[in-house]
Amino acid sequence: MGNYIDPKEFSDFLDSQKGEREFSKFIEENPEVLYWTFCRLSGHCRFIFREFPLGSQYIADYVILNSYSGVWEVMFIELEPVDDPVFNKSGTPSQRFAGSIKQVDDWAEYFEMHKAQIRADLVKWAKSKDILGYSRSERISNMSGDYLADPSSYLRDSYHILIGRRDEISREGHKRKAMYKARHSIEVMSYDRIKDLVELRYSDPEPWLRNQS
Repeated sequence: MGNYIDPKEFSDFLDSQKGEREFSKFIEENPEVLYWTFCRLSGHCRFIFREFPLGSQYIADYVILNSYSGVWEVMFIELEPVDDPVFNKSGTPSQRFAGSIKQVDDWAEYFEMHKAQIRADLVKWAKSKDILGYSRSERISNMSGDYLADPSSYLRDSYHILIGRRDEISREGHKRKAMYKARHSIEVMSYDRIKDLVELRYSDPEPWLRNQS
């Protein structure tokens, strides 16, 4: 079930963040928060990996591996600073954000060219480096009998960047941010998306505290 997270304490924690290191540490200790932020429907088989390699060139901060009937979702997630602006005052992407877009575009290109290697690495990591702790590692398949190691099973990749805070982005900035989904197939979201999940998921502390007692 995971640990209880007090929404007010989490909000204060988020407000105090500089950079992304402390938040990454929080996710290591509470990986289910990342899972439910990105996966609205629970999968048959679920894993989260930290610092997942794409060959020797790239490293994704987090990867969520989630299965449904007939498909394995592979979500590549880049963490940028909580306090970093997404756009400059001129409306152009900040230096950090522009760099992350380029990096994630490179990930997508690498995925298309090296699917077999990434599949093999996903299987290996699911057996030994999962931090979510939900699925058993000895049988990596969904309820439809689709094995991750089977090259005929479908891998559906998606790319996500977490950066900045919602209130720091102008209305026009939010519109521009949404364009990256269509132009680059990248979902760009603020850390407040996770704050929203925490407020919803932990609004009633009683069942969580009862489970931990």
